Amino acid sequence: MKIRNLLMFLFFVGTVLPSFAQTSDAEAEAIVNLLGVQKREAIAKLVSATGKDSIAFWKLYDEYNKKNIATGKQRLKLYEQTAQAYLNMTPKTADSLAKQYFDNRFGQEKSLEEYYNKIKAATNAMIAFEFYQAEVYLLTQIRAHIMQQIPTYGQFQAAINKNK
Repeated sequence: MKIRNLLMFLFFVGTVLPSFAQTSDAEAEAIVNLLGVQKREAIAKLVSATGKDSIAFWKLYDEYNKKNIATGKQRLKLYEQTAQAYLNMTPKTADSLAKQYFDNRFGQEKSLEEYYNKIKAATNAMIAFEFYQAEVYLLTQIRAHIMQQIPTYGQFQAAINKNK
């Protein structure tokens, strides 16, 4: 993929996602949908499906994205809850947030495996593997970019203690 396109994609993620503080469900869905469009363009550059394989792949990929809208919205809400909890974090809150992140990630991984198998059955293992690699690559980039925008709880506490 051209680095320029990836940088534009990451710029989009960096400018839109920080605005999700206090998002409504409609706003969260709009952000996830917009991100899905950008991600679809990146996937098109990373997965080389042609002919009838292309038709089958894109049908399943669109189904995969639609299925994962709720997971994306939930993850946005988790980022928001995490930021809101920083000032009043308790062990119970920290544990609850961690478990919600685990559940969210598990659901996303389960969906990825499900659609890898569907794409493999509808096309072939090579295209399914390209899908898997591309999706993991993009999800990793998106998560890393978001996490760079949010300090860890330890960093947040250190900054507060430094300013006391």
